Amino acid sequence: MDNEIEVMRVLRIPPMGKLVVEVGGQRYDKLADVPSQEIKFRLMAAIGELIIFANGYNTLVDAGVAPPLTVPLAPEAETANLEERRAAFVATLERQRDAMRAATVTAIPPTPHLPHPAVEALAPASPAPEQAPSPRELSIVEQIDAILQKYIAADPRLARRSIHLEHAPNGGLRITVDNNYYQRPAEIEEKEVQLVIKMALKEWESS
Repeated sequence: MDNEIEVMRVLRIPPMGKLVVEVGGQRYDKLADVPSQEIKFRLMAAIGELIIFANGYNTLVDAGVAPPLTVPLAPEAETANLEERRAAFVATLERQRDAMRAATVTAIPPTPHLPHPAVEALAPASPAPEQAPSPRELSIVEQIDAILQKYIAADPRLARRSIHLEHAPNGGLRITVDNNYYQRPAEIEEKEVQLVIKMALKEWESS
């Protein structure tokens, strides 16, 4: 085919036979070493297609060449698993956004006018006012942002910074760091900011 594209080359390096992936002439030992988010996404998409090519991950487990998903994962596998959980989290946000758009908004009734005491004495007893609506339940993004603010307040380096998780205008997740906007923690250059966001996500997932 004239339009064939080489996504990556997989090489086994002697003497220990370690596998490396080569992209554009650059070799990487693990996905975390790839600096470009675009290349990293293409590699993950290709690996996902290879799992489909192998007739699913369980086929690899049954063949004894991949660990079961129920056993504790190695650090590299844990990183990949975290990316999967984040992708699932973003998908949950998108579903929640669609549900919020479809829901009707209940208006808060205006405060009734209080009559003069003499008029009130002549008027028949009015029925008891309706119970005020219960506070709105926090969305997933708001729950995680509340946890995040706790970590930011406890870190002297970040206490005066404006760092928030919020709904993006077009749906999904948006991370605000001062006046900059990001879609994923990995896009943020400051490692300490990445860390507090990951800590907040981890605490929310375990709650």
